[in-house]
Parts: sequence; C-alpha cells; structure tokens
Amino acid sequence: MLKKLSTVSAASIAICGVLHAQVYWDINGTNAGATDSTDASGTWDIATTSNWNTTSDGTAAVTTFTDTDSVVFSAGNNVATAAITATGTPTATNLTIEEGTYTFDGNLKLGTSATYTVSSGASATFNDAVSLTDNSDFIIEGTSSMKLAGAGKTFTKTGSGTLTLTDSANSDYAINVNEGLVVVNRTATKQLKSIVVGASGTLQLSTSDQLNPLTVNGLFIVDEGVSDSLRQLYGTGSIQAGDNTSLNIDKGDFSGDISGDLDISISKTNGFTFNDGSSVEFVIGADGVSNSITSGDANMSELNLNGELTFDLTGADLTEGNSWLIVEVAGLTVSYGATFSVAGFSELDGTWTHDSNALLQFSETTGYLTVVPESSSYALLAGCLGLTFVMLRRRK
Repeated sequence: MLKKLSTVSAASIAICGVLHAQVYWDINGTNAGATDSTDASGTWDIATTSNWNTTSDGTAAVTTFTDTDSVVFSAGNNVATAAITATGTPTATNLTIEEGTYTFDGNLKLGTSATYTVSSGASATFNDAVSLTDNSDFIIEGTSSMKLAGAGKTFTKTGSGTLTLTDSANSDYAINVNEGLVVVNRTATKQLKSIVVGASGTLQLSTSDQLNPLTVNGLFIVDEGVSDSLRQLYGTGSIQAGDNTSLNIDKGDFSGDISGDLDISISKTNGFTFNDGSSVEFVIGADGVSNSITSGDANMSELNLNGELTFDLTGADLTEGNSWLIVEVAGLTVSYGATFSVAGFSELDGTWTHDSNALLQFSETTGYLTVVPESSSYALLAGCLGLTFVMLRRRK
C-alpha cells in the first residue's frame, strides 16, 4: 500500500509540474468583476500583491500571481481603461486580454509554448519588452502594440486583428502571418529572421528595416518613404508600395504582383527572377521620373524577366523625346524570357510599342521607355507599305 501510495503521489506531482493555474485580474477583492470603478489599474508582481482571482466572476478570495500562471484580463463592461505595472519580470504561460483597454509598463515574459490572445474589441499596449522564451501563438482579434524580444524564436499570428511591433532592442525573431495584419514599426537595427505571409495575412512595413528571407503569399505593404533590404524574396502574393519606396534584393524569385512607386535594386551575383505570371508596375511621371529596376552593386547581377511589366501613365508627361529608365540593362545581366510581356504593348524584335495619345516604345536592349515622334510611326508605316508594294510588283 505504501509503495502504491508513493507511486500515485509521484504521478500527481508530475502532473502538477506540467499544469499551470489560470488566474483572472481582480483588484476589488471578493466583489464581482475586476474593479468597482471604471479603472482596473494595479501592480502585477510575483507572489506579493493579491490582484488575482481563481474564478472568472471574481467572487472567490483574491490571491497572488505565481510565476508561469496563465493570466486573463477580463475587465468587464464597466471598465474603460487599466494601467498595469509589471515588476520582477513575471512569466505568463498564456496571456489573454478578453475585455477593456490595457496599457502595460515593465518587462514581461511569455512562457513555454505560450499563447497570447486579444479578443475582438479589446486592446493592449506594451511599453516595455515582452520576451519570448519559446515559439508562441498570437491570436489577435482586437488590437495590440508590443515591444517584442525573442532571439531565434518564432511567433505565429492568427485572427483578423492588428498587431504592431514597436521594438527598440535588437532581436532577430521570426514571424508567420497567417491571418490579419502585422505592422512592423521597429527602431531596432538587427534584421528579423524568416517572415512568411500566408494567403490570408498582411504584413505592413512602416519603418526601414531588414527582413530576411521574406515569403509573400498574401499582402505585403511598404509605406511611403520606406526603404528595406531583403536577402531573399519569394512568393505568389501581392506587394503594394507607397511613394518613394525601395527594396534591395539579393536573390529569389517572385510570381505575384508588385504595384506602386517601388524602386527595386538587385545585388550580389545570385540573381533574381520574376516568374511567369508576375507583374511589376512602373509609375511614370515627369521626364526621367519613375521607379525602376537597377543594380545594387557592381556585380552585374542576373535579372530574369518572365512576367509582365505595366506602366501607370496617369501622371506621365508624354512630350516627344521624354524617356524613363525602367530596367538598368547597363548594370544588370538581363534575360527576357519567352513569357515576358508589356501590358497593352505590341512587340517587334525586342521593341514594345503602344499608342496612348503619344507613341510609346519600350526597348529590351536599352531598358528605357521613350516617347517617340509620331512621324516615326508614320515613317515606319510608310516603309512597310512601300515594301508591300515592291513585293506585289515582283509577284507580277
């Protein structure tokens, strides 16, 4: 019997070792709810302040937080805001924001295989570092802003809400954006690790950063004025760029759509390929003013164009003689594949022509889009007619 009891006790201890208590934020003792007012502010520490309850309605005796507990902030409909001050760097196995608007000060940690949840209508802002100790799941239906730290770790974002990353410390974590929006608004200088944007996800880059590698199967937004360095770019999704934006790419291939005023530079000797089915837009403005694909260094990098180029002529100055560099042929080793095309243009011997109240030509040889004199088109037509006439005479 003694041996059997010992075995059972050991099993119980083992089970307790892997289970974590779930506690609810509660600053009003045994009264129902988290607070008696519209403010649920308080201190989150380890085993000192009794600001927690083991029941969701808050009617049990309050207790302290034990490190690695799972915590729930369910302020209730009567709570508008709550300022939480963390001391001693508490570690939460799971962290849930069910209701209310929360602001957190002080460092926190998410524990092993943690889940961070923000329910619809709720919001949480973390003004100090939240560290990942393991790969974690972020389920964001509401909104959250976070200074994240977690070198070598990965978090996976689901839910239709918005997560904004505002890191200032250097931390090279990885991101899977499966659903909703992740906004990268960091001031950290260390590049992020692998980022994968799923078909239902959106990644928005609001500050110049370093992403490596980046796979876009959903939507990647580059805000106005942002410049970014990508070691590798892959995917089948869409890239939308604001004015005066740029991406420097070392290698990869892309099958999706790129729109907006985005300058692309290709570096290193690895080369980059726009696959069949891809589309790259160029916004044409005053003479010589447009985005372009250029060389990022002196390596004569390979550029393989197998997709489509499109020209936005809405603001173009179509004065005869005006021209725009589209592809820097002089600085890149450019290959035009059999599936390469220019939207709305017809091709003859590597020259693509379009008449849009002015005759436009894109030359594969020079990489320039040029407004050519209409007389040139008439001369070309006349030459063709003359050749036809000679051939007809010879047939007689």
